Amino acid sequence: MTLATPRRHDLDALRVAAFLLLILYHLGMFYVPWGWHVKSDHLVPQLEPWMGAINPWRLTLLFVISGAATRFMAVRMPAPVLAAQRTQRLLIPLAFGILVVVAPQSWAEVVEKNGYAGSFLDFWPRYLGFDQSFGIILPTYNHLWFVAYLWLYTMLAIATRPLWERLDWLAARILKGPGLLLVPPALFGLYLATAGRTWGETHVVWADAYGHLQYGSAFLLGLLLARMDAAWGLFQRLRTGLALTAVVLLATGLALKDVETGGGPGAIGFAFLREGYAWTTICALFGYARRYIRSGSPILSTLTEAVFPFYIIHQTTIVVAGHLLKRLELSLTVEAVTILALTIGSCWATYAIARAVPMLRLPLGLKPLPRPSANQPAAVG
Repeated sequence: MTLATPRRHDLDALRVAAFLLLILYHLGMFYVPWGWHVKSDHLVPQLEPWMGAINPWRLTLLFVISGAATRFMAVRMPAPVLAAQRTQRLLIPLAFGILVVVAPQSWAEVVEKNGYAGSFLDFWPRYLGFDQSFGIILPTYNHLWFVAYLWLYTMLAIATRPLWERLDWLAARILKGPGLLLVPPALFGLYLATAGRTWGETHVVWADAYGHLQYGSAFLLGLLLARMDAAWGLFQRLRTGLALTAVVLLATGLALKDVETGGGPGAIGFAFLREGYAWTTICALFGYARRYIRSGSPILSTLTEAVFPFYIIHQTTIVVAGHLLKRLELSLTVEAVTILALTIGSCWATYAIARAVPMLRLPLGLKPLPRPSANQPAAVG
């Protein structure tokens, strides 16, 4: 017998908000001086502090939510069924994304960085043929690395389910009261001060020790927190204090920004400060969502379904649109607004296509249509 689990609309809303924020973040990547696939001619250094403020927590938040969602699904279905379902829902969009969706991003990148003069149709066979002469890994998953990591962590969680179910009692003692607010950032700070400083974050699934420590732990944390009602209650009660603390830690981090790149003990201390800010922000978001989002709505239901297709297509639109619009020499405002409008349009168009074409539902991130039952009469006309 499977147990019914109430729908966590608060986590649905946070997941949607985090992915929508990611769309704006990737648009920002086109304009900040940091390295990226393509860059605008209008660089905006003033965006760096804003993007730096969301960088420490945006992905950790998503992996914690993903871990909690996996726990809720594990309650409802046997392990083999869950493994098959998640493999279908994650690997099919990942494969389609690598072969089709991400390819135009790589074309735009080699045009800008390598001076490649061929069209996309000339480039695509070389992309699919593992041509490494451009100096980048081809084919690739670019922004879809999150899907690859999520599938890996989900399979590991299913395989080790008896182990993490036994960890519930330990987590309930460690992640209790102050421990809930102090242990995770201490762990994440240790990762950043050691593996993060040594290897950095690569998003290469087979060569990303720091990334797996950070995001794998966040996923495990979500698995454990999912069943800890006391933790969610604490987030809700302390939400205002947590938000104020996050603001103070952020201001301190911005004031000490030079310490991060200076090396030595100061950089190690900054790593713990950064992760303290990140975890406090995440806890505050959980608290406010828990307090104010208690029920669903038609808009939330639609966005919950649509956000995966949005995620699949958004970066390709930003990269390709940004690359092509550069030749028009538009002003910064017109260029940015145009790219954002095209991105929003492509997201909704992708969602609409996925709903309208059954064979594209899985590749574009939607659940397959349920099979008609044996007792259901066939449609007529």
